[in-house]
Amino acid sequence: MHFVRVEKNDNSAPTEAQLTEAMNDCGGTVVSVEGNNSARTVHFTGDVNHTEYENKLQEIVPNARRTSWNFVWADGLGTAVAKAAQQDVLDFVQTAQLLSVAAAASEKSVRIEVAADDLEKLKQAKYRLCFAKKVGDSAYNVVWQAYDKYLASNTFSWTPQYELFGSNTFEENVQVFVSTNKVRIGLGETAELNPSGNLGPAYTGGPATAFTMVNDYGSIHPGVNQISTSSMGTTQSTPIYVAENAIVEGSTVLTPVEKVLVWFQQDIQTSTMFSSARSKSIEVDLTQKNSAVQLYSNGAWSTPA
Repeated sequence: MHFVRVEKNDNSAPTEAQLTEAMNDCGGTVVSVEGNNSARTVHFTGDVNHTEYENKLQEIVPNARRTSWNFVWADGLGTAVAKAAQQDVLDFVQTAQLLSVAAAASEKSVRIEVAADDLEKLKQAKYRLCFAKKVGDSAYNVVWQAYDKYLASNTFSWTPQYELFGSNTFEENVQVFVSTNKVRIGLGETAELNPSGNLGPAYTGGPATAFTMVNDYGSIHPGVNQISTSSMGTTQSTPIYVAENAIVEGSTVLTPVEKVLVWFQQDIQTSTMFSSARSKSIEVDLTQKNSAVQLYSNGAWSTPA
């Protein structure tokens, strides 16, 4: 069984009848609805597309709009376990796709809408839609994803699933080169880079909102990968951060921050490092919410009504 929590934002939470009608229209079966006008949780069965359900509620509820509610999706852990049991060997992306079911309650998403005239101009000039992720107090410095296949409405989402690695270099306008092995790591965990340059498996330890690299090797640039999913449904693990300055032996704490930078740029690729400001970018802060919508129209960003 799965559930979705619909929280009040600009509007009160939809009624039980409205939530049920939208779920039925999207192929789900409601088991129960709990809550009040501040938030209601719908427990349901079936495979329901998140975006389709959110759009359906906007159609059903009078005067609803994109900023009416915040959505927190969480599918049953049993589904992930059942799927995992059918797998023999999983790489990081496969595992993350399965475990994202359990992590769905922490899923963050940004919907980027592009006005028709702007879409034509951007596509003709071969601009890509780019995202970067914040780590600690450092400036954004890696292109997390750069998409050429974007449309009028695009949803970019991610879950707190990370890999830690080391790189020998940080160089602007060059794609990240992973010099060490990569290890899966979660918040509140630590991994050690031994004198030979191998990262060991992560273990519990360190700040609850960060992860830690213990460096026994020497000069190295810590780096972080994170899972993301495009509007096309493609899930990838790609770099979000590489330390511009190498660290020496000792420990360094890396704190992912739920803020993303969004912009359009020509001649750019996923995983490209940068250190200069991005032209006409917008920072989207999801530290206190799980979703946001931004509109690009007439060459400028705004929050749609």
